[in-house]
Amino acid sequence: MKIICKNRINVSFESSEILLDPQIVDSKVSSMFVSHAHYDHLPRSKKKPSIIPPTVCSKATARLFQERIGYSLNQHDYWENDEFKLETVPGGHTFDSTVAKITNKENGNIVVYTGDVNLEDRAYLTGFKPFKCNTLILEATWGDKDYRFPAFEHQAKLAREYIQKQLNQGNPVALLGYSLGKAQLLNFSFGDLCEERYSTNAIWHMEQTHKELGLDLYSTKLLAKDKFDTDLGTNKPWILFYNHTSARDKTLAHLKRKYNLKIIGFSGWAKNQEQYKYRMGADAAYVMSDHSDYNSLLKIIKQSSPEKIFTVFGKATELARELQKEGLNAVPLKQGQSTLESFF
Repeated sequence: MKIICKNRINVSFESSEILLDPQIVDSKVSSMFVSHAHYDHLPRSKKKPSIIPPTVCSKATARLFQERIGYSLNQHDYWENDEFKLETVPGGHTFDSTVAKITNKENGNIVVYTGDVNLEDRAYLTGFKPFKCNTLILEATWGDKDYRFPAFEHQAKLAREYIQKQLNQGNPVALLGYSLGKAQLLNFSFGDLCEERYSTNAIWHMEQTHKELGLDLYSTKLLAKDKFDTDLGTNKPWILFYNHTSARDKTLAHLKRKYNLKIIGFSGWAKNQEQYKYRMGADAAYVMSDHSDYNSLLKIIKQSSPEKIFTVFGKATELARELQKEGLNAVPLKQGQSTLESFF
């Protein structure tokens, strides 16, 4: 078996191949795995290929894939042939996310590809439960010692108190989060604080799709950019679920001037509190990440006890370097890298 960083990640056997979160859908491979429906893990092209190989992912990922890319996957809960078995395990990153478990039938060795992952139980999300494997392909978004986060529940409690205080004072609030994942988490966690709720177009459509998939969310009204003066012209405070953006956003700047809107950011980047607030134009910020922090990444490694570790995404080089200092067999997996066997 070989692991190659070519079409994102290729896992090759003697006569078959698996693509993990591929950038290009290749009809010739045996199977694909799609960890979740964030754009950076999906194919770059929205053109439907002539043949879609069997794709292992959650049913929620398949539905969200269709919503975002525009065509349907050949979805399977698992796939196997004479050389491998490909299965999913809940990943804890988003409502739909899963981790890939690949079993090499020749020797029984297990490869785990985490995609994006989170160990922590958060609201409706159950954290990833690591298990023993031979090879671990681990995301490294927060693979830096500086990124150790407080507990989600603690940050949610502080944010809830701040939001409630602003609403009590008659100030509307904008909660910033990516349209898929964070926005639903914020809706679920804070939507009960106010009866008047609005969402941007992208977040509103994701709300409808997640409700269709069975997630219990608070209903919001669609924020029409050309009508927000009229739609939000109310004497009652309101909550606006808004895309994660920057201080240069004209709509938020207008709402802030007109309604004394308080902008609240939610991200792992909020670990650098003042810098993050300045960049986002936020009045408050809370450390809430959909990814595992540095300590959790170490916990995944300890509980997985792999012989080989490949770090991918984000701080892959930095994390691999720290793991090597601890005597672990770790290397960063980079795009364009040929076979990894040369590292061992």
